Amino acid sequence: MAWTLHTPYKGNIKVIDHGLPVFVAVLMGLATAVPLIWLSWKIPQQILADTHLRPALEWSDPAIRGLHWQDALLVLLVCLCAIGVVMQWGAGVTAWTAFFYCAVLLLLARIDARIRLLPDILTLPLLWLGLLWNAAGMGELPLEQAVWGAAAGYIALWLPCALIARVWGRQMMGHGDFKLSASIGAWLGCFGLPFVWLIASSFSLLVALIANRFFGRRLRNPMPFGPGLALGGILMLFFDWSESFF
Repeated sequence: MAWTLHTPYKGNIKVIDHGLPVFVAVLMGLATAVPLIWLSWKIPQQILADTHLRPALEWSDPAIRGLHWQDALLVLLVCLCAIGVVMQWGAGVTAWTAFFYCAVLLLLARIDARIRLLPDILTLPLLWLGLLWNAAGMGELPLEQAVWGAAAGYIALWLPCALIARVWGRQMMGHGDFKLSASIGAWLGCFGLPFVWLIASSFSLLVALIANRFFGRRLRNPMPFGPGLALGGILMLFFDWSESFF
């Protein structure tokens, strides 16, 4: 049996025997998930220590022993992304570059869900790697589209939030959200960003409704937007939005 998949990022069709490649992808996902979980605990620890903030959670170091259900979800999502890129692009450089992109987004989502911060140590390298990947001709986007995607990703979120903060004195998002949006734009270009934002907004609204309806908790603080952006950035990597909407 074989999978026949449309590959939006490279614009061609691949038929891939799903047996051994998927098994290797699962092993790769599991091997990658372990350091990602550790980093999702270690990086917040370092941020809280450097800013002299009192930790909102208590964890051990390296904290693998205190596995949270969200960390188990992280493992599952990493494995699904590994399977997805192998089915979509085979087992070459493009596939594992796409997997790296997905893994960093999932790590950022987990950190943002944990401490409501998106560290520059992850968002800025992700942005530059996206630009360099397309500048080297390895990606589908021309460099100018990647640059415009990064600029649009930042400005389109920063500008309305800056106006709201100036007029009503409310900070809707942090600069980490702007940088993450710019990073996704560097990989996907301008035209995929509106759908990333739509997915992110819908996801955040859904989580808020579930929290209120089933757990009876009203969200007093703004929800972290990073998990929604990460979800949108990953989904739009696999979805052929260019042929479906334009």
